[in-house]
Amino acid sequence: MFILILTPIYVIGLNIYYWGADAVEEQVYQSVDAQMNYYLDTMEADVEQIKILMLDALNDFNLNYLATISPVMRPFDKQRAITQLQQRMITIRSSNEWISDVTVYIPGTRIQVSAENGYGELAAEAVQSYLNHPHRFTRAPVQEDGGDLLLRVSSPNNANRPAQFVIETRLSASALADSLDYLTRYDSGEEILLRRTVDNAIVASSGGESYGERWMPANEGGRAFIQTEKKELFVVYASSSELELGLVRYVDSSLFMGQFDTYRKWFWFFSLTATLLVVLFSWILYKLIHKPLITLLRAFRRLREGDLQVRIYRRPKDDFNYLYEHFNDTVQHLHSLIDQVYRQKILVQRAELKQLQAQINPHFLYNSFFMLHRMIKLEDQDNALSFSKNLGQYFQYITRNTTDDILLIREAEHASVYMELQGMRLGNRMSLHMESSPQAINHIYVPRLILQPLIENAIEHGLSQTETGGVVEVRFREDEQYWRIEVRDNGCGMDGEQLETVRRQLSDEGGEDYEITALINIHRRIRIYCGEGSGLRILKADPGDFVVQIALAKEG
Repeated sequence: MFILILTPIYVIGLNIYYWGADAVEEQVYQSVDAQMNYYLDTMEADVEQIKILMLDALNDFNLNYLATISPVMRPFDKQRAITQLQQRMITIRSSNEWISDVTVYIPGTRIQVSAENGYGELAAEAVQSYLNHPHRFTRAPVQEDGGDLLLRVSSPNNANRPAQFVIETRLSASALADSLDYLTRYDSGEEILLRRTVDNAIVASSGGESYGERWMPANEGGRAFIQTEKKELFVVYASSSELELGLVRYVDSSLFMGQFDTYRKWFWFFSLTATLLVVLFSWILYKLIHKPLITLLRAFRRLREGDLQVRIYRRPKDDFNYLYEHFNDTVQHLHSLIDQVYRQKILVQRAELKQLQAQINPHFLYNSFFMLHRMIKLEDQDNALSFSKNLGQYFQYITRNTTDDILLIREAEHASVYMELQGMRLGNRMSLHMESSPQAINHIYVPRLILQPLIENAIEHGLSQTETGGVVEVRFREDEQYWRIEVRDNGCGMDGEQLETVRRQLSDEGGEDYEITALINIHRRIRIYCGEGSGLRILKADPGDFVVQIALAKEG
């Protein structure tokens, strides 16, 4: 929630910062661009005025005389014409402060007249240059090797005819550089370049740090930011297609973005502070609320898993400590209630066990004594001794009420004695067989009377209608989770409805309203003693193959 509250404020502040920076950048750009376009417009007007003066000079009387009849002119007339022509060149030069010199070249008579240097004789190489490569009217200034800009007009202005005379005006690069200084702030580190747009050659510079040697614009107008080794520069560039010249101005962005840099630093400080507050606030919430809640949830989870020993202790005295104390009291009370219920179940199981021990099958008792009487009568002393011994061991085991659990090997021995008694009693009707119990399970304890009632159930119910060939087998098995004892008979089995009823009773889905039979009693006592997962399972109920399994959990 704290982050959600801070995020809009952060976004608004960030947008205000960038909006302000963009607004200042736009204002600076508009101002600088207006100055530069005004300078270029002025330069276009001045150059156009110079062109007009040069074109007008093409019709000068003295110039035409010198170009046509100078060889036959008297020296006085020739000198006067040259002087008057020089005065006209001086007039053109004086028309603009950028002009350093205006020169007339007459290749036919090898005469050159300069506003700066006066009369001179045109060199032979220059004559051939003008004759072989006629100079024509220049729409835009051209740059010579020295860096100055040149404007030329000629007569005739025909590419197929050599020029009779050429007027050339020189625009001084140094004068142009001086004029650029007026556009820059004093000692600001700015620089303005006058450049040719056709080749990006620098014509003049305001005398800054020569940024143009490292970066020049590719197009003819706009703005950009560039990063140098020391600072960031704001670059504005404009151009004149008429002059084929352009201006590039480099401005230190800190001159107009300095306040925003300070604001940006405070903004990032605010962001860092807000982040630290979020972290601190989150840590406090974690310590005061989240961590205690996690502790409480973990305690409930352990309680749900059956750990009634779980307790929560907290040093600070706060509301959670109040909850923890009541949680501990509730768990303690719950533990007491469960303990009472458990004890009641144990007492009920003991009572049921005592009831089973007391319920000696009278038919088994009568038949056993009748068998013993007949053996004695027939003087079958050996079988009588064995039968009476087994019968005594049997009643000694089931009537012993001192303990509720016993070693599994003792339970198996009792079941074996019972099977021997039944085998002697039943004769050829059935055979009873028990595997030897493995050493691995002999050491475990189990509730008393869990195996013999299953064998009795198989004989009395499963094989009750069997006249001959009945079989009862007891087998011992083991896997990773359970020790298993299987009682198998080949009797009549169960139909589907009976099987479903018994399985529902064993799964306790029917509640406590079922009649407590021997199977249910054994199943519940095993589950209480050995834990969840243990108990009785009916694996097969088909006629001729009925299997009841005792599963004893190893981790119970």
